[in-house]
Amino acid sequence: MGILENIFYLCIVYIVFNFIWGILVQLPKMVITKMNSNQNLDHAIKALRYLLLSTLTYSTCYTYIFDNSLASKMIILIYLSGGIILSLYLAGKLNKKQSLFKLASTVTSNLKFGKNNFSQNQLTYEKHIVGISIVIYAGCVGIPAFGEIMVKNPINLWFLETIDGIYSAPILKWFIGFAGVLFMISMFQRGISTLQRLILKIKGEEEKEIQHPINKIVEEFQNMNSPNQGFKEDHKEVELEDDIYVDFEEMEDDEKKEK
Repeated sequence: MGILENIFYLCIVYIVFNFIWGILVQLPKMVITKMNSNQNLDHAIKALRYLLLSTLTYSTCYTYIFDNSLASKMIILIYLSGGIILSLYLAGKLNKKQSLFKLASTVTSNLKFGKNNFSQNQLTYEKHIVGISIVIYAGCVGIPAFGEIMVKNPINLWFLETIDGIYSAPILKWFIGFAGVLFMISMFQRGISTLQRLILKIKGEEEKEIQHPINKIVEEFQNMNSPNQGFKEDHKEVELEDDIYVDFEEMEDDEKKEK
């Protein structure tokens, strides 16, 4: 029960953090840069965002363990579940980005608006940032002194206090709590899908591809440009997280592509 409680609050942390980050960082950046792409700035912001997510994940697990005085076996499970949720979330971000880039690449190639080199470079660099963020989380768990430094970081503390304050608001708590339940279900769904893929690879069986909704749009767009082909009716699995909250960073990427 303690593990589920911690995972649920982690989902709350991610949802509220994305909301705060969008208002404090992404919206001002969109206004200041006027939607003009700046590779160095985009990479720096993304690195800071994922770094904060990894430290907030560790801090949430650390605080839960400290407040409940858990046994050593439960401590391991809490940290392990936190790492799994962080990894699944960041992996989901990469998959979503790949789908968006695939759509943009298809549109630009068909309409001949130009190349999509910047987007591809950005996606490649994001994988490294994700990897480093997961390593930092593991470092916090494996090296308590390093983890303590990250927990006491002023920015980290401010985000935790602000997230807790927003979530504690009487009216907002119900809405955020409901979104947290959906978010948690999507994490479990993604975890089961990942486990199924690993089992299939171990058995040497072919993996059944689960098509992302945006990939379906890409297929339909390609079919529109091919003679004697229409839209294909194909019902695929849709992950819940895609519809739970608005990601300002992805909104910005979409608007850049439209320009």
